[in-house]
Amino acid sequence: MLADVAVRRGRGAQRTGLRELTSADLPAVAQLFERVYPQHRWVDRSALERSLHEVLFANPWRDAALPSWIAERDGRAVGFAGVLPRRMLLGARPVLAAVGCLFMVDPASRGSLLAPRLARALLDGPQDLFIADGANDEARRLLAGAGGRAPLLYGLHWTRPLRPARYSLSLLESGARLGRMALALRPVCAPLDTVAARLPPNRFHRTTPGISDEPLSAAAMTAPLREFLAGSALRPVYDASSLAWLLGQAALKRRHGALRARGVRDERGQLLGWFVYYTRPGEIAEVLQIIARLGAFDVVVQRLFADAWREGACALRGRLDPRHLQELSDRRCWLRREGTWTLVHSRHGEVLAAFERGAADLSRLDGEWWMRFLGG
Repeated sequence: MLADVAVRRGRGAQRTGLRELTSADLPAVAQLFERVYPQHRWVDRSALERSLHEVLFANPWRDAALPSWIAERDGRAVGFAGVLPRRMLLGARPVLAAVGCLFMVDPASRGSLLAPRLARALLDGPQDLFIADGANDEARRLLAGAGGRAPLLYGLHWTRPLRPARYSLSLLESGARLGRMALALRPVCAPLDTVAARLPPNRFHRTTPGISDEPLSAAAMTAPLREFLAGSALRPVYDASSLAWLLGQAALKRRHGALRARGVRDERGQLLGWFVYYTRPGEIAEVLQIIARLGAFDVVVQRLFADAWREGACALRGRLDPRHLQELSDRRCWLRREGTWTLVHSRHGEVLAAFERGAADLSRLDGEWWMRFLGG
């Protein structure tokens, strides 16, 4: 572990130190955010402050034992580490999880010991599990040095092209030099993708007899959740109000388009599962969660593909659920380790073992990925 650090809890001011965050500190955190992430600067700073307050102080799992932390030097905020409590179950045993978000150090303080001190404050909390699923390479190295782990299975992402030509073009558009060329090629994509949609693997417009999908409420999702996740060693705990809050917050993240939550039912009206994802025509649709009853995952995924195709998405992308690797492979999804890392830390070997063997249910709704601070 990292070297010891004195952490203050409401004591007198020092030249530099850490203390628990209060709601009165949010304007200073917003200013720090602008210095650390100028490329993600919010047009309205007060809107950022309100979002910080809602996530950190008005969330359904608020727990005074799991505070966020602010670092100050000469009365100025120079570091911040956000914490969102969550509830999980390891079998029948309650697990208190702390989800880390917005780990920030002022550019002028980088190279100091401030980042390790913040990490130590996070990991020394009373939680059974610490999770960060939006970590960059620097954060991964920092938490690994403090005893954290980056389970590879939960760092993999799957992608399924739906409109191959438009999807290939989207990869070119990310480059400034090739972007103008890609823009000129857009009219060519539609006829090519129309032809591709007639091929057997890509007939997303076809429906499976007796299978339908519909908008799904948080209450309808929470009722069968225990049954649907019975095969998970470690699983999240929701109730209707907390899930409604979570979906409402996720819907505010407009960077990836509109949020869709759809339930899939069979001919008898039985709920087989659901999918939650962002969609925007012509873009890659980002999947937040897929949950299905035993034996129904492939049917739910097939319905997701069809829905995203109708919505105009060029591809689907989501984080791997290791339990469903075979079904995703059979549906011609390909895997890649890209983007942010999923990091976990726990003093309990059985909790870590659930991640190491791929038996933890951890969707993008259960970490920090859905938060809209960065590019929301």
